[in-house]
Amino acid sequence: MEQNDQPQFIKDFFVYEIDFDALGNGASATSNINIQADSDFVVQKMTYFADISEAVQTDSSRVIPLCTIQITDTGSGRNLLDNAAPIPNIFGTGQIPFILPNPKLFVARSTVTFTVANFSAATEYNLRLSLIGYKKFRIQ
Repeated sequence: MEQNDQPQFIKDFFVYEIDFDALGNGASATSNINIQADSDFVVQKMTYFADISEAVQTDSSRVIPLCTIQITDTGSGRNLLDNAAPIPNIFGTGQIPFILPNPKLFVARSTVTFTVANFSAATEYNLRLSLIGYKKFRIQ
């Protein structure tokens, strides 16, 4: 590659999903997404879906989880938030996703750790969190 040549990339739509089932009141849980080795991942939008005991929902009965989240990028060793924040503060719905002010790059073969805490007094939630963006494949 010549000195003035810039690396070329292909962007391919991709979604990483992480689920927390039966997160009881007052409980916390930690889970990971392993960024695949074939490419870096750039997240542009984030969404959540929450339900209580898999009950049917309509727009007017949409569940807003009383849960906080902390996200840690092990590739850089940094937390994405200074403190755990309520999920609806940084995750939108499928219809209105939260758009990151700056897309976030997660490098290939890194791990993203999610720690969720339920601060509800009496509700158990099922949570589905989606990181929406693209895989960034380097052209050889």
